[in-house]
Amino acid sequence: MRLRLLAAASTVALTSGAVAFAAAPPVPVPLVVPALPGSTLSKNVTHVGTIPLDGVGVSLRTAKVGKQVRAIVSGAGGLSIFDATDPTKPLLLGHLPMYNWENEDIAVSEDGKTAIMSEFQGSLYLHVVDISDPSLPRITATMAPGGAHTVECADRACSYLYGSEGQTYDIRDRTKVVELPAAQSWGQQVGLRSGHNVTRDASGTFLADAGSDGIIVFKAVGSPVNVQVLSRGTVTKNTAYQHNSVRPRAAQWKPRSTTTGPLRAGELLIGEGETNFKPQCSSGSGAFSTWSMAGFDKGVPLKQLSVLRPVSGQVGAADPAVTALGCSGHWFTTSEGKDGSILVAAAWYEHGTRLLSVNPATGAIKQVGFFQPQRGSASAAYWMGGDVIWTVDYHSGIDILRFDQNPALRPTTAAIDASWLSRLGVDPFSEAIRKMCRLGAAATTKDHADMHALQP
Repeated sequence: MRLRLLAAASTVALTSGAVAFAAAPPVPVPLVVPALPGSTLSKNVTHVGTIPLDGVGVSLRTAKVGKQVRAIVSGAGGLSIFDATDPTKPLLLGHLPMYNWENEDIAVSEDGKTAIMSEFQGSLYLHVVDISDPSLPRITATMAPGGAHTVECADRACSYLYGSEGQTYDIRDRTKVVELPAAQSWGQQVGLRSGHNVTRDASGTFLADAGSDGIIVFKAVGSPVNVQVLSRGTVTKNTAYQHNSVRPRAAQWKPRSTTTGPLRAGELLIGEGETNFKPQCSSGSGAFSTWSMAGFDKGVPLKQLSVLRPVSGQVGAADPAVTALGCSGHWFTTSEGKDGSILVAAAWYEHGTRLLSVNPATGAIKQVGFFQPQRGSASAAYWMGGDVIWTVDYHSGIDILRFDQNPALRPTTAAIDASWLSRLGVDPFSEAIRKMCRLGAAATTKDHADMHALQP
């Protein structure tokens, strides 16, 4: 998502003003418990507590360093690093205070030593941050002006970066960011016209979410500087704007000679479409969807299988009274279900955290749980190991949830339908906050003929 709600804050110092706290031992993080009155959650979801430190929270990545699991969290106030080995009892390892909006999808190297932070417009800055000592995170290189809306490590070492608008960056020298010539950019090589996100899956294959142009599957040939298109998926009115995609079990994928029959491991793609600033859930609202990737390695186009809409697919149902960010999902992650399914934790802006079960052979989607806070706007939901989820929220910070997979605790269809509408008639304070958000959104649209030019 791209907004200019905090654009005025861009005058705050960037690199020169970003200073780390002195080295210190890990600090226990006090959790705010319980959730605000009026919040609703299914019987299989427990709200463990909220980490308020990183409100406004935006994005998160995890990295395992030795036996320690670290959560690297990007928020409007900077970069926080937590020990999330026990995700219900986080410890603060370090914090880098700085102006930072929006850094929608922070990138972290596989070894947990480097983080990449980018600005929402893709024009103000791109920071390379050394997080090898989590108590003393520091910026080692900055491109300003410059950058991309979202950035992904193009290799395990994060020596190269892929920007969402097609840029390729060389950061082998962590003290400088070098944007490669257009001819060497991944975007020009795949014919990218509009981009929002790039994901490197467990097999090293890349999924590029190209907005209204759909999904592009490509691979690096020998080096991240040389890429080759493998397949594409075309969006329809069911998905509108392709925002981000995940390919579960990618490391288990094996080529096959036929594309008929049930999907096999690594052949399912799960995607989210975004339509922000839409005040009601309509037929054009962004939809969570599943796709077949069978035969992608042979150029077979991706095929959409199932689509999930708010309120169990009912079109035209009223959204919250004053919607700030619209009837739309945002970032999600996947985990393994005990029944063989793919479990999804998905952030749905003002519809909270949605728990979904996806059949890996057919792509069929079921709603199996929810956490709907009275106030807040969920940006991204992350499985943190086991049954614990961290949802990063623009309002509250980080909500820690626990999900029970017991089928007997799953909510009824009626309960799920009611949860999508549970914020109708919100309290005056929450409504006032949303009105301010919508004013900011309206101001943004004056500079754009098409809302999608914002790269939602």
